[in-house]
Amino acid sequence: MRTMTKDEYDQEEHGVLWWIGRGILLTLVIGTFGILLWRLLSARVPKEMSTLTPNDALAAAYQTAGESGKELSVFWNDLDTITRADHCRGYFACPRALFIEDCDQVQLIFRYNNSTIRHLAEDYSLPELPDRTEELYDVTLLIAYDLTPDIESDNESNDPACVKYVRVQPTSHTGMEKSLYNYRRFVFDGVDMSDPAILYVFMDVYYVNDVHYDEGEAYGALPVYDYLQKREPYRLSGADKTALSEWSGE
Repeated sequence: MRTMTKDEYDQEEHGVLWWIGRGILLTLVIGTFGILLWRLLSARVPKEMSTLTPNDALAAAYQTAGESGKELSVFWNDLDTITRADHCRGYFACPRALFIEDCDQVQLIFRYNNSTIRHLAEDYSLPELPDRTEELYDVTLLIAYDLTPDIESDNESNDPACVKYVRVQPTSHTGMEKSLYNYRRFVFDGVDMSDPAILYVFMDVYYVNDVHYDEGEAYGALPVYDYLQKREPYRLSGADKTALSEWSGE
């Protein structure tokens, strides 16, 4: 029986180590990819939250549009969906904000993950971590109106003689928790987006125990409408149409 030489032994050992290293590398790559895919899928808006929330005003507008042989007029803006300010970077997101012109209504999805709740506890020195099912945040719309439409250069001004801000409270909201993320869907009535004076619409977020609308900036703020952006049409999904056609009133 022939005995392997030292060179042959070293080559075989090198080959085994190479395969082991390759296996470890592939495991790390696949594991990393799996984690990223899981987080991506976890961040997808659940079906229950992505469907329009019907109410009397929206159902009536949908019926009227159908009787006229038209589609319900709904649009959205393609804007950044996550807060970027240093004090709330990555805390809050608005993956969808829909403006329903036929009934002067806005519906938006508010999302935050579990780490945001940990940041909340740190930012406010809370004695314990709040439960994720609690209603932790006050969410409103802040609408900027142009008071001097003939002067475009002052549209970014905070001068009350140039730009007026109006806050809108939600009519209703629903919520759910899924994996890493927490979702709330808000309905705001009485927002007439046909008004050419509207410059911007912001989603403002406050901690429910620290709401101070007129004192400094919000805990988190995100633009959901910009008059300079194209109004992208939104087509109702089958689930949207079913929910609206089956609405029987509040």
